[in-house]
Amino acid sequence: MKTGAVPREWIDLGIFTAAAFILYQFGALFFLMSVPLFVLGFKRGREYVLYAIGILLGLVLLQVFIRTRGIESGVLRRFFFVLEIVYPLGILAGIAAVFLGRGRVLYRLLLGTAAVLIISLPVAGIYSGSQEVTGFLREQTGLILEALKTSMNSTVATEGTMMLATLDADAVYELILQLFVKNYIFSFFLVLSAGWLVADRLYSRFTGGTVFSLIGFHVPELLLWPVLGAWTGVLLDVMAGIPMIGFLFWNYGMILLSIFALQGAAILKYLFGQYGVSRLIQTLVVFSAVIVLMTPRINLVLIVGVPLLGLSEIWVRYRAVNSA
Repeated sequence: MKTGAVPREWIDLGIFTAAAFILYQFGALFFLMSVPLFVLGFKRGREYVLYAIGILLGLVLLQVFIRTRGIESGVLRRFFFVLEIVYPLGILAGIAAVFLGRGRVLYRLLLGTAAVLIISLPVAGIYSGSQEVTGFLREQTGLILEALKTSMNSTVATEGTMMLATLDADAVYELILQLFVKNYIFSFFLVLSAGWLVADRLYSRFTGGTVFSLIGFHVPELLLWPVLGAWTGVLLDVMAGIPMIGFLFWNYGMILLSIFALQGAAILKYLFGQYGVSRLIQTLVVFSAVIVLMTPRINLVLIVGVPLLGLSEIWVRYRAVNSA
């Protein structure tokens, strides 16, 4: 290396950090910022990932501060600042936890969701009791609902438009709030998992490494009791209501359900290979499954059935492959 030349590690740090910051700018696709950071971690190790996270955090904080400084109300200005920063901060904290953790990737991804939870709880505690914030959100929900009703009135009346006309803004707000709270941590798990999977495929393709194999994916048996406990908590929350911590059962119940669903999909893929099912038939099965998932009520067959198939492998050994 020539004297004074920039080390290749620092060039990689700059390139992948810039790529993550650029992806953050793409609105609804901001979660893709995790992909360059995972690739950087695979290539250069956790030290450089932590450097990148620190740089990104500073850039995002500065950008959000500039974006929200024009809001007149101090309470709302702080709320929107925190609202905009908590999502990228959660992703960055989750990535840091993945690289700082030890053991299997699955455990480290779960550790990442714990980091997201720790960051989010204080924010929820502060602003859930703010009348100015909740009043503003209820008002915005009402305005959006009225705009939808107005646009629907200009079209032909249908069952959907008639049902929309009877909706109450407060009821819609509570419904949205419950859906958000009960799936918040689960959504971060999906983002982190998808980011890791895409990065793993990209890095393996360019380096000739081993790509994640669905067929070889096994859920450890020790997760049996957590999934049973989580869904018992969900049942109790539905029947009697569990204050304060009910949302944890929903989020981690969904996380564990998706993990066992992945194992169920791995079993099906393995059995397809064992019985010589052609790729065309496999593609048709996947296409049909997507249609079923989009069909209300019938989709419960897959939503419940595939995870139960994965769960059943604790007792019935379908595959003779090594754990991944």
